[in-house]
Amino acid sequence: MTADSFENTVINAGETIGATAGKVVATAKRTATAVGEQKERITSAANDAKSEARRIVRQGKREAKSAVKSARKVAASARKSVKRVAKKLKRR
Repeated sequence: MTADSFENTVINAGETIGATAGKVVATAKRTATAVGEQKERITSAANDAKSEARRIVRQGKREAKSAVKSARKVAASARKSVKRVAKKLKRR
């Protein structure tokens, strides 16, 4: 082997190794970017679900509060009605 052919072989091997390393780095970057995007998407979906759950809980509390208020009004009205009937019966 002459010095020129040995140098050419070393240069070719270096270029091949460099190209392969470049491809590996590019693939790693692409994978990291894809993972980052997926993570962002998942985080966003989790935040959306969390806020939706909070909204539903608040709405349920409001509905429960209004149902209790309505039940109290009905009970108060029934008490008044019972008292009214009792007064009428006493008058007889």
